[in-house]
Amino acid sequence: MFDSNFALGSFPKILAVAPTTIYLAIVATVIGFLIAVLIVIVRERQIKILNPIVATLVSFIRGTPIIVQMYVVYYGLPQLLVALKGMGFNTDPNGLPAMVIAISAYSLNASANISESIRSAYHSVDHRQYEAAVTVGMKPSRAMTRIVIPQLIANFIPNFSNLFLDLIKDTAIVYNIGIVEIMAEANIISSIGFKYIETYLDALVIYIVICWIFAKLFQIGEIIARNHVFHTQKTI
Repeated sequence: MFDSNFALGSFPKILAVAPTTIYLAIVATVIGFLIAVLIVIVRERQIKILNPIVATLVSFIRGTPIIVQMYVVYYGLPQLLVALKGMGFNTDPNGLPAMVIAISAYSLNASANISESIRSAYHSVDHRQYEAAVTVGMKPSRAMTRIVIPQLIANFIPNFSNLFLDLIKDTAIVYNIGIVEIMAEANIISSIGFKYIETYLDALVIYIVICWIFAKLFQIGEIIARNHVFHTQKTI
C-alpha cells in the first residue's frame, strides 16, 4: 500500500539536494555554451583541419547516450591526467572530484547540442536583411548586432530551453559516479524504508516543478527577445 506519510516525510529530504541538480545543470550549460560558440565559429568559418575534427566530435557526442559519455570521462580523465603527469605537467589524477567529472561530461554533451541549435537559429535568419543593411551604409558589425543577433537569440531560445530541461532530467544518472542529487537521495531513502514508489513520486514532483519554473523563465525570455526584435526593426 502507498504510504503517504512516508512520502511526505521523505519529500523535504529529497528537495534538500535539488540545488545540486540545478547547480550541475546550470554550470554544465554555461561551460557548454561557451564551447559551443567556439564550435560554431570553427564550423561556420570552415577553418581547415579544425572543422572536420570538430564536426566528428559533435557527431560522436550527439550519437551516443550521456551515460556512456559520463563513463568515458569518468574512467578516461584520470588516465589523461596520468599521461600528462608523465609528460612533465603538474597534474594530480588522484581524488578527482565526482562533480568535476560530471560537469566535464555534461559540458561536452551540452556543447555539441547547443552548437547545432545556434547554427540552426543562425541559418533561420534571413541574411538578405543583413546584406540590405550593409548596402545602404550600415557597418557590418552594427548590422550583425542590430539585425542578425537579436533574431538569432529569439529563434535560439526555444531549442535552448528544451536542451536545458533535458540536461536537468539527464542529471538523474550522476548517482552512478557518487553524486547525491535528487534521484540518488530518492534511491538512498527508498532502500532504507523499502518504499520505492513513495520516494520516486517525490522525485517526479520535484523534477516537474523545477522544469516548469525554468520553462516559464525561458518562455518569458523568448517573449522579451521577440519584442526587442520587433521594436528594433521598427527603429531601423
